[in-house]
Amino acid sequence: MNLSASAEDSMSATPLHGVRAVEVAHWMAGPAAGGVLQDWGAEVIKVEPHGGEPMRHIWGSMGADPDAPNGAFISANRAKKSIELDLRTDQGRETLHRLLAEADIFLTNLRPGALIRLGLSPQEVAERHPRLVYCSLTAYGWGGPDQDKAGYDLAAFFGRTGIAHEITTQGTPPAALLQGLGDTFSAMTAVAGILAALVARLQTGRGSFVEASLLRTGMWALAGELGAQALGGHPRPPRARENCSTPMYNSYRTKDDRWFYLVGVQAARQLPKVLGAIGRPELMADERFSSARAIAANRAEFIPLLDQAFASKTLAEWDGIFTAFDVFWAPVQTPAEVVDDRQARAVGAWIHVDEVDADSVDAPIRFNGVRRTSVPRPPRSGEHTSEILGQLGPGPGRSAGGQESQ
Repeated sequence: MNLSASAEDSMSATPLHGVRAVEVAHWMAGPAAGGVLQDWGAEVIKVEPHGGEPMRHIWGSMGADPDAPNGAFISANRAKKSIELDLRTDQGRETLHRLLAEADIFLTNLRPGALIRLGLSPQEVAERHPRLVYCSLTAYGWGGPDQDKAGYDLAAFFGRTGIAHEITTQGTPPAALLQGLGDTFSAMTAVAGILAALVARLQTGRGSFVEASLLRTGMWALAGELGAQALGGHPRPPRARENCSTPMYNSYRTKDDRWFYLVGVQAARQLPKVLGAIGRPELMADERFSSARAIAANRAEFIPLLDQAFASKTLAEWDGIFTAFDVFWAPVQTPAEVVDDRQARAVGAWIHVDEVDADSVDAPIRFNGVRRTSVPRPPRSGEHTSEILGQLGPGPGRSAGGQESQ
């Protein structure tokens, strides 16, 4: 594919150009969804309380260095516009409705109870703004006994759904997974729902209530295991790697103390390649190791055999050997290595954030092969309040100077 971009390609690389979204969201899942919309060309107006949403101050609130780089905030909020509103006041809510009257999307991850108290339930918003696509991204969804329970992805995505259980090695405690993986997975799910609702609006002229949750997204991500359980099976967490029942789909360590994964999903297909790579092709004639079923049954002998072989060379040496034998594998990389990963760089997975002078991970989908090179920084809290209020025109609670009185 020719990756050189024409002006027409550049426009089609941002297919949401002309779409406006109003985001009332904090922490990660909601802002990450808004960040994808912004990356794809939408104008996203971020509504924040005075002083900014809490994700701006995440490290200090967790007892860590408050000045540590906040890559998650940059990724989720770059290039947005920010307006400060106090939604607890009539003036703040009325200004929000004036924003919604000119928007296509309302994105929020406030809990249902808070939205109802603010007069922002889906029903109330739809009455005033029938063409608006309203997306609510919550921990546990609307309805049920835990509708207003606090979530975060560690609780609602990993813990409650069974994911943490199913990815934890048997006999070991679950890890504290703090990287927002469930948030970003759920954010992309919410974006998919928003886009479907925009397509539906082209046909009906009306908006929709799009509901996404960490709970249901996590359950969908674990559909294979949960489906097996529902069908009467008994899915189990992985065994320790030394007793892994799928030795061709397991982790191994090299001479220079580097870990990698063999990914022989079709073990019988990969087995001759791996045995050739380690210089033991004759083992294909050994009944203990001649098939996927055989190596599973004899894993107590097969895994140490591979351990010994892989410990004899460095990761770089195995890289060349695996390429020659077409072995399916991947290194276990550190964040520092991912930053310099040649393939990630080649496909444009990084983008430079202006005025921050740092790279950030770009949205995971690109259009027409167009590679963006830079984006504006995240806004300061309330940076665009005067500009946005000025665009709305005179309204209740607005002074002649364009500042909202709170």
